[in-house]
Amino acid sequence: MSFDREKCPVKLPSFDLTDKVAIVTGSTKGLGYGIVMAFAAHGAKVVITSRHQEDCDRVVKEVEDLGGEALGVATDVQEKAQVEALVEKCVERFGRLDILVNNAGVAITKKIVDLEEKEYNTMMDSNLRSVFFGAQAAAKQMIRQNEEGRGDGGKIINMCSIGGVKGNNGVAVYGASKAGAINLTKSLAWELARYHITANAICPGYVVTEMNHSQLIDTNFGEKQLLNIPLRRFGTVDEIAALALFIASDSCNMLNGEYIIADMGATLGGNI
Repeated sequence: MSFDREKCPVKLPSFDLTDKVAIVTGSTKGLGYGIVMAFAAHGAKVVITSRHQEDCDRVVKEVEDLGGEALGVATDVQEKAQVEALVEKCVERFGRLDILVNNAGVAITKKIVDLEEKEYNTMMDSNLRSVFFGAQAAAKQMIRQNEEGRGDGGKIINMCSIGGVKGNNGVAVYGASKAGAINLTKSLAWELARYHITANAICPGYVVTEMNHSQLIDTNFGEKQLLNIPLRRFGTVDEIAALALFIASDSCNMLNGEYIIADMGATLGGNI
């Protein structure tokens, strides 16, 4: 016997993104790649970015081979003009923009006394400046759609980090940039709410990707980090993609200006 969803007195959650258009920056690998695939699997048209067009084209083909629709646009998110062009190309191809995931970012591990000005600028430009101008360009388009009667708001999701909510050893500027992005998310939520545009942030802890697998799995460093995680495991790309899908869906229209910590309990404090 199966549950009769049609007769259920409570509106059940749906993660259908059919007819939605989403831009995900830094989406040819890691968390961004997982988010793109989750969005496409649930009906969204996806715009894929990285600094290299060949990487974008590879992921576009993967999405299309699975029956989805995708566009690849090589973009350096540190450049305001390129971020604005990204939104323009998205609208030129798909006619609209409903979801922006600011995922692209950079981390440089160095002590405060050793960090060079160029490295400081790289992290701030990648992790905060790009989020501001990406959100600005997306919001302008979403507002325009609403005014033209072609939209019902929009979703901005900023990929932050637990580094933005606690002190850090060796990644101070990375943490500061992510803390800035969290605060920016709250301000975006306030200013854009009148247009029915929500802004929220995801703050992952350690998530295993192809880039950090060799550092985290079966290493002394990884085992040491696990001692600070109550669940005694690292996160997965699939889990972060599922969280982004939830926030992007109509089942999450109440959430606004929040940052969700997804760290298996690492920021709880204490020892277990």
